[in-house]
Amino acid sequence: MLMRHKDELETQLTRARGTDFANARTDVVSIGTIVQATDLGANQPETFTILGAWDSDPDKSVISYLSPVAQSLLNNKVGDEVEFEFQGAKHRHRIEHIEAFKGGTGAASETATAVSAP
Repeated sequence: MLMRHKDELETQLTRARGTDFANARTDVVSIGTIVQATDLGANQPETFTILGAWDSDPDKSVISYLSPVAQSLLNNKVGDEVEFEFQGAKHRHRIEHIEAFKGGTGAASETATAVSAP
């Protein structure tokens, strides 16, 4: 079992490529975007930076596009409401703003504004 897992990881490493998010779509949530959303249950703003398969830094709101949260956000536009389950609880968010990720660690000050809610 461990050898099979080792082989799978080696295959993934062989296929891994650096990702340039410079041309990320911002008309909808896509890989390489920073999403500002409102948690409708708590009425609190949240930010999600959606990056590559192995990118994850929850303390900085960076999530992999493969995560369930990112999967629920992808391909939705400003004003759309999405629902996802996180740590056993359902969450409903409204997308307020989408902008392109511009390198670094997801600092919004290093990004270009693309689409905002009216």
